[in-house]
Amino acid sequence: MRALELATRMELGGLVLVAATPQFARDSTWRHGWSPRVLVRMASLLEPDPAALLDDFESHMFVPGEGRPEIPRERDIPTLREGLRYLETFSLLDRLDEVRCPVRLLHGALDRVVPVGAAEHLAASLPHADLTVWEDAGHAPHLTRPERFRAWLDQT
Repeated sequence: MRALELATRMELGGLVLVAATPQFARDSTWRHGWSPRVLVRMASLLEPDPAALLDDFESHMFVPGEGRPEIPRERDIPTLREGLRYLETFSLLDRLDEVRCPVRLLHGALDRVVPVGAAEHLAASLPHADLTVWEDAGHAPHLTRPERFRAWLDQT
């Protein structure tokens, strides 16, 4: 989301985005996201056990058959809280036409963090976008299938 936002403010040669969305939280106009109530609940669970909360979130990232790479974790509770606020409030839905550079999108069809519909919306809304969906992948195909990801990056 931050890379997309940056592309609305400056000229870039192009973007490659994995599991991208213009808005994370669902609302009356956006159905491809998580309920804001889930994000509020996550914020309430930060203080008692941030590791358990991150374990639960990461369990949504991977699907059966995918390797589960170790992911560096933020441990600072105020930073995590601010990240949840960002996910709850940020939207680029009304500014996607300001992204002028070519955008390559990769999305896992089995992504349980960002529904593939978000990537389909991006591909349809951005002036110059190309979407690839891997049917057997979850939220982080660049981490779970690095060789395949490198080959995808090398495609012209």
